[in-house]
Amino acid sequence: MRAAWIVLLIPPVWGQSIGFLQGLENKFEQTAPRGNTSISPAYRQDRLRDVNAFNSWFDQQYLPAFQAQPGWTPQRRAFVGRASAYLGAIRGLAGNDPVLGLALSGAFNRLGRMQEADQRFLDREGAIHSYNNSAIILNQLANENPNDPNVRGQLAFVGGRVNALGGSIPIWMSVPIGGQQRVQEQRGIPEAYLKAPVKTSAPTSAEYPRLDEGTLNPEERTQWRELRDRYYSVLATVYSAKNAVAPVQASVESRGLALTPDLVKSSTRMSLSLDLAKEYLESKQFDAARENLQIADGEARKILRYVGL
Repeated sequence: MRAAWIVLLIPPVWGQSIGFLQGLENKFEQTAPRGNTSISPAYRQDRLRDVNAFNSWFDQQYLPAFQAQPGWTPQRRAFVGRASAYLGAIRGLAGNDPVLGLALSGAFNRLGRMQEADQRFLDREGAIHSYNNSAIILNQLANENPNDPNVRGQLAFVGGRVNALGGSIPIWMSVPIGGQQRVQEQRGIPEAYLKAPVKTSAPTSAEYPRLDEGTLNPEERTQWRELRDRYYSVLATVYSAKNAVAPVQASVESRGLALTPDLVKSSTRMSLSLDLAKEYLESKQFDAARENLQIADGEARKILRYVGL
């Protein structure tokens, strides 16, 4: 009897998940500072409350529903993509607030734990991707708060999970490994840059495709919704690639050098393909949109592999 109740209760949770996230996205878009407007402490406190609400809701509702009925659907993958984009957008405005930074890294950790929660449905690349988003935040906090054992401990945990999944942390980071105070040595980025905050960018609402569903027939509506969800997921991957390559670009340019032609080519093709996918979606050219999303996703993952993610 109990199992029957679980089955009955699960579908509404997934239906409500995007609604919950949409509410947070709308609030963020309505309150985000525009232009060169300074970011107030009150604004950061509001974002901290939102991220804490996300973490609490995820622990109490979303993750238990996933554990009760594991597996990946387009809706679940879209949720992860949108959640990553939302958290990344907040990170871009978080400044050096350590409390907000820890809450954000915890949110990415939750996504990673879900992606590796069930070995039958292991999303290895997705989990590594989420953990590395957490690592980027924690690395900046560690640079700014080198004596904070909580930050270093969490960074060591994240590095451990990435290593356990067969991935590697970004090449500009150093994290404690093996439970010791040793530091994993990595080369490629000058020491001076390691002390600088990692600057991140995040998607804006203008980058989300818009289309009046009332103009679509049932078959077109199905394709639109499927590709829109796919777009959200690829958008999150593209921004992770952009943020990952930024420190590498800053490093080589500071030495009067340039990125390798292959990396420049991949970055250009990635951005162009994502822009085209949005245009094709809005003009109902769904086959062309699907093809460009595949290209953008492939180039983004190529960039992430290049920088060690």
